[in-house]
Amino acid sequence: MKKVFFDLSPREAASVEIALAEIEQIPWTIEKTENQCQLCGYFENDFQESWRNLQEQIPLLVEKIPLCEIIRERDWQEEYKKFLNPFHIGPLHIVPAWNRGIYTVPEGQFGVYLDAEIAFGTGAHETTKLCLARIVDYWNLFKDSVFLKKVIDIGCGSGILSIAAAKLGFGNVYGFDNDPDAIKISEQNAQKNDAPSIEFRLAEINMGILGRQADLILANILAPILIAHASILVNSLKQYGILSLSGILNEEIESVKAVFTPLVKRYWSGFISNTKTMGQWSEIAYVHT
Repeated sequence: MKKVFFDLSPREAASVEIALAEIEQIPWTIEKTENQCQLCGYFENDFQESWRNLQEQIPLLVEKIPLCEIIRERDWQEEYKKFLNPFHIGPLHIVPAWNRGIYTVPEGQFGVYLDAEIAFGTGAHETTKLCLARIVDYWNLFKDSVFLKKVIDIGCGSGILSIAAAKLGFGNVYGFDNDPDAIKISEQNAQKNDAPSIEFRLAEINMGILGRQADLILANILAPILIAHASILVNSLKQYGILSLSGILNEEIESVKAVFTPLVKRYWSGFISNTKTMGQWSEIAYVHT
């Protein structure tokens, strides 16, 4: 197994992450530690063609020269563990599967366990953490009636947000994604977390949300996609609900607000909004009052 990699600045990493999501270059991923960002790819065979394709689609990479090292199979399994560690947001504890017998979730709190083989949707990314924090905020507001609340998770990935909501007691949780692998992984993770009642569906945004409304909508996708589907997102939220928009770079906040705020004013009787940031990323919440 070859690991192909090079270092990126935090700003470069943020730009490359967005580009990777748009072009779906699956062999390549951004790996982060507290002090380092790397673009990495793992290959059984030659990587040159994949690298040339990547450079053609992401101009920022044209001048970059990747390094290559050989890793043993056992080392390959260990690579994920360098970047995935248990963490918690309020009462939610996100735990890699290999830590299940080691990490103790405090009594009265909730563990979400994720498959170690999954390279995306682990909860480690800032955009996912921002959404998890918003779920906890909503749960704190409606603890006594959360079982009556509906959740829609748009672009469910590994199912982490849906599973977190189910663990906190939300009574109706539905997630969808346009990637068949994401739906398969989400269903597997839901089973492993004793949350089989979550409904997952393969769908694009318009069809996935069509005819549905929810009290909490989690849209952890890219800013241009949020903007393109703003009207249907705004009209799918119930009164007193929260629309959480994530996957937004800090410099994109105002452009997202410029589209969503006029729609919210037009269609809702009242609203409040607030923004949270983490690193280079932001989440905007619109509360339907």
